[in-house]
Amino acid sequence: MTPLLFLLLSPNAHAADPSSFVSPGPLSEHHAEVNGISQCMACHSLGVGVDPGKCLECHEPVAAQIETGVGFHSDKAEACESCHPDHQGAKFEMVAQIEEQGFDHSITGFDLDGAHGRAECEECHDDGGWTGLQTTCDSCHDEPHGAENSSRTLLMDCESCHGVVDWEALPLLTSVFDHTSSTHTDFLLEGQHVDVGCEECHAEWHFVPVESDACTDCHEDIHHSQFSPRTCEDCHSVDIAAFALRNYDHDKTEYPLHGQHQGVACEDCHGDGESATYVDLPHNRCDTCHADPHEGQFKPRDCDACHTLSLANFAMPEIDHDETNFPLNGAHKDVTCDDCHGSGPTATFAGLPFDDCATCHDDFHEGQFQPDRCDSCHLDGTWETETFDHSRTDYPLTGAHVEVACADCHEVDGVEVFEDIAHATCNDCHASDDPHEGGFPADQCAECHVTDDWAQVAYDHFAETGFALADAHDLSCTECHDQPAYNGQESTCESCHDRPDGHFPGACDECHLPTDWLTGTLGENGHDITGFPLRGMHEVTSCTECHEPGHPATSASTQCVDCHRGEDPHRNLAGNVCEDCHGSFDWNRVRFAHAATGFPLRGNHKLATCNDCHATGFAGTPQECFQCHRSERPNDAVHTGAAGIECATCHRPYDWERVRPNPHGNF
Repeated sequence: MTPLLFLLLSPNAHAADPSSFVSPGPLSEHHAEVNGISQCMACHSLGVGVDPGKCLECHEPVAAQIETGVGFHSDKAEACESCHPDHQGAKFEMVAQIEEQGFDHSITGFDLDGAHGRAECEECHDDGGWTGLQTTCDSCHDEPHGAENSSRTLLMDCESCHGVVDWEALPLLTSVFDHTSSTHTDFLLEGQHVDVGCEECHAEWHFVPVESDACTDCHEDIHHSQFSPRTCEDCHSVDIAAFALRNYDHDKTEYPLHGQHQGVACEDCHGDGESATYVDLPHNRCDTCHADPHEGQFKPRDCDACHTLSLANFAMPEIDHDETNFPLNGAHKDVTCDDCHGSGPTATFAGLPFDDCATCHDDFHEGQFQPDRCDSCHLDGTWETETFDHSRTDYPLTGAHVEVACADCHEVDGVEVFEDIAHATCNDCHASDDPHEGGFPADQCAECHVTDDWAQVAYDHFAETGFALADAHDLSCTECHDQPAYNGQESTCESCHDRPDGHFPGACDECHLPTDWLTGTLGENGHDITGFPLRGMHEVTSCTECHEPGHPATSASTQCVDCHRGEDPHRNLAGNVCEDCHGSFDWNRVRFAHAATGFPLRGNHKLATCNDCHATGFAGTPQECFQCHRSERPNDAVHTGAAGIECATCHRPYDWERVRPNPHGNF
């Protein structure tokens, strides 16, 4: 059998396909158009094999990456079959499956930084293609800012404001975009516009175009074109908070503002919001804006006939009531208008009756007096009856009775009574406040008391009782006589005054006097009888400094330390016998034989105070010069050397600066 026939009959041969004699296998369905023995040269070149140049003739995107040096295939111009082998069958995938996890995207020429590193592959490669994608922002992201309508390059350059790590662009540096610079924008932000957030004007971050020729492009015209053709800037300013109305000269209108009208808020007259009215607002009469509380009593006169703009709340200026039929005199001058005329809608000003007092005033006497005779007791000057001459009655008023109000005597159970008032004795009025509770006859009050001053008693206490009320005893009666009946009161000191615990025996008046009870004389012997004579400073010390109030006088100690322990500068280091060194005449003058300590005070030591040496105590005080004067030693060779601490070798306490020669001569 011939070899060709063998191949045709061989079970391994490609049936009915002559190319099978030279082809290693069927092509992928992606290369189906070049399948067949006559199409080999579409991919192969003689002596070369698979020709990369022919691959790139078909795969133009790959050729573009190689040519521009950008993209995954930028460095893969040779041996295409090393990654994309063919002749493996029609269903063979020539593109190797890429493992997403761990794929180094930097080999594509586009590093995945920031938010790109968190994106899923399909978010960018959404059409199934893995190569040829653009790396510019607008190739993946929509451009919301209207860059196509801008003549400036900023909006076309995403990276100038955004970053892959944080896409949020705010706040922008003024070096990137300055809304107050004419080189960056056609609408400069000034005044209140500076603090407005970007999104408030640029909805959905659309920057170009934005209408900004008139305020109403952004702001609602709350005046509903009442001021057209004038612009908002004629009244408002961006320099004022909330674009509030700047100072407006109302004198330019048909109604200049004067007086109280100058302080009225605009909305009080014009209203606010959508209902505000500024043009053709009526203002010919006051009642156009102000309610007429008088309900037309004064028509056709207008309000300004009585009221003025210069007074607060448009109050009425002082009116001369003498020009009316009822001049105001006395207390009537202090009455308010409302008291007589009423207030609000019910106020009456015209035809108000005033013929007699009862028209306005209630008759408290309930007909006891003729209604037209009020002025016989009362006057305009004051409604009180101070002018009534009580001497015309059976009971003239004297002393304190003159100041008593009429009602105190003439009001009985809430009813005023002016006739048949009992007044024969004091108890007719004062029975309820009789301090003696009937201990004295009712008709004898005047024997002790007078009407000028009830507390002033006309009673000779010494002549009647033998006990003079003098000095400290000049007290009110009830301080000693706490019983209604005053007879039988004892006159000894002990009957009124408690003797302090532990006090000296004997009669109180042996030491104390009514003129000055607290200064006790201790009788003729003085303080010597206590065993502690008062000498020196003790003589001028007040009693309470040693005898604490509330404690027995005999409890006071005679030991210095018991009183002066808190003042002891020696902190008890010198013992309790203070008088060994100190005396009561001059505490700071100390008597003490310092030679007894073995250290006589000579020279400058005699001038030193005790505390100079005994600052921390008395026992154990060093006697060597060096121990006290260590800090004064000069820092020289003599004193730091052989001289050491033997100060007395050269120095004397009488004249420290005068140095005697060293007898040893060795320093």
